[in-house]
Amino acid sequence: MTTFIRLTLPTIGLSMGSTILTAWKKRLVGWFNVGIILLVAFVALFWVLPKFLPKRKTRRKGYVRMTLGVLALALLLMLYSMLSGIGFGFGLGAGKGKKGVGLGDGNTNKEKSYKSEGEIDIAVIGTAVYIDEELIALEKVRDQVKKKNDDKLTVVLIDAYSDYGIYMRVEAILNELLTEGKYEKRKEN
Repeated sequence: MTTFIRLTLPTIGLSMGSTILTAWKKRLVGWFNVGIILLVAFVALFWVLPKFLPKRKTRRKGYVRMTLGVLALALLLMLYSMLSGIGFGFGLGAGKGKKGVGLGDGNTNKEKSYKSEGEIDIAVIGTAVYIDEELIALEKVRDQVKKKNDDKLTVVLIDAYSDYGIYMRVEAILNELLTEGKYEKRKEN
C-alpha cells in the first residue's frame, strides 16, 4: 500500500497528510463507529474485567482469544472504514450512492450520454476520461480543454464512478486552466 501511495501521490499533487485527511472525511462512518465500540469492549475485557474476575478465568485460552479477537476485529473495521474513504487503489472506495465494494472493471451494459449542447462535458468513468464522449488520454486532457474551451461554453466535470486519483488529476488540471467558478462539478445520477 505504501508503495502505491508513494508513486501516485506526487502525480496527483496530494501530500500524505491531505490524503489521510481525505480518507478520514470520506470514511464509512458506521463501520468506524462499530470499530470504536469494539475497541471500548477490548479495553473492558483487557483492563476492567480482570480486576473483578478471578485470575484463573482471565488466563484461560478462550478468554485471551476472545479479547484479542475483539481487538483484531475492531482494528480491521476501522481500517476498512478508512480504506473505503478513498480506496487507495484497492477498489474499495465508495462509489456513487455508496452501494458497496466496487471490485471489477467498472464496465456495465448501460450506455450513458455525456454530451450536452453549450457544455464541454468531461466525464471520468473509472480510470477513463471522456471529453464530449470521446476517450482522451489523461496526458492530453489539458490540450483538449484548451482547444475546445471558449467563453460561450460551460465546462462540466462529471464524476461517473471515477477512480479517485484520476478524478483528482483532472480536477487539478481544470483548476490550473480555469479560474474559480468557471467550471462546475456533477455526479452521475
